[in-house]
Amino acid sequence: MRDGDFHGYAERSDNDLVLSFLRVRRAIGLLGYFLPTVLVLWSVIFGQGLRPSISAYYYSPMREVLVGTLCAIAVFLWSYEGYRPRPGEWLSDLMAGRAASLGALAVALIPTAPAEPVACTLSQCVIGFSLAGTLHWLGAGAFFGALALFCLVLFVRGDHPDAEKTASNRIYRACGWIIVAALALIGLILLSPDPVKTQLLPLRPVFWLETIATFAFATSWMVKGDAMRPMVRAVAAGNPP
Repeated sequence: MRDGDFHGYAERSDNDLVLSFLRVRRAIGLLGYFLPTVLVLWSVIFGQGLRPSISAYYYSPMREVLVGTLCAIAVFLWSYEGYRPRPGEWLSDLMAGRAASLGALAVALIPTAPAEPVACTLSQCVIGFSLAGTLHWLGAGAFFGALALFCLVLFVRGDHPDAEKTASNRIYRACGWIIVAALALIGLILLSPDPVKTQLLPLRPVFWLETIATFAFATSWMVKGDAMRPMVRAVAAGNPP
């Protein structure tokens, strides 16, 4: 192979790798936007009313959509290798992606506790409804927690950022803190006394907080996938570094 051919091949390989990264990031972002949106549309169109949480749609005709979307997100996150950590950096894209992937699988395959008596799923039959519900919420925490780390730590890495990178970092950090705040509020609701939960239930606060967190992580991945350049440029123009 001639030297010029070799360099051309290497350049094409690098370009293909970048495009692969972008496609995976955009796929994760699009799925994040898709899931809450389709659940709300189904609830409105068919007059079913919103469920208390996104996970509660497991016990509805939207079960396959919920589980399928979460499994697809898990596959993309597991396959996402990202950049290798530099010396002194202990957290890697691969590590966070695998943690988020396992969390998504736990949410999909270990359902939340049902509001009414139902036949148990395989996981619920094996470990019981109570433990399954606990593992479900732990999986959700791992999923969103790892995605918050992407926003607050991994996505903002890079030396000598230009105006657009600085703007992107602002968006990543905003998304990350939105996820953290949503998780904290969900935790407060779950730990609140039963009378408080009963009063809040008609407002579906957990569902909306989960939706906000999901949209936040979806936005961060779309920005990282270079699919929101107009927004990044608008932030850069309004807040120069």
